Amino acid sequence: MAITSSLDIVNGSMLPAYANKKVSIAGFITEKAPNGLWFDIRSTDNQIVRIILKRPFDKNLEGYVEVHGTSTGKGVTADEYITFTNEDFDAAMYNKLCNYLNTIPNMWSLK
Repeated sequence: MAITSSLDIVNGSMLPAYANKKVSIAGFITEKAPNGLWFDIRSTDNQIVRIILKRPFDKNLEGYVEVHGTSTGKGVTADEYITFTNEDFDAAMYNKLCNYLNTIPNMWSLK
């Protein structure tokens, strides 16, 4: 699975500022739809974010995930998601990364 490089890394409280833009968000799965078409995550800044899927998930989702998709302002319509197998995911450090990346304008610009 290829990771798209044009994603903005965000946390839950940043989603409204990225409405209709491609984002990457990580969080802990808190609830799953019985039909498999959505799940909720607790983002690294403790916001509940609804993840809408284009097709139902077909495996047991649990723990931390990283979701790539389009921000709806309150949630994300997922293009893909990656489940973390490492139980030592540092949510606080990931949240700091989100904040740093969003406070430095044009961080990746070569100009």
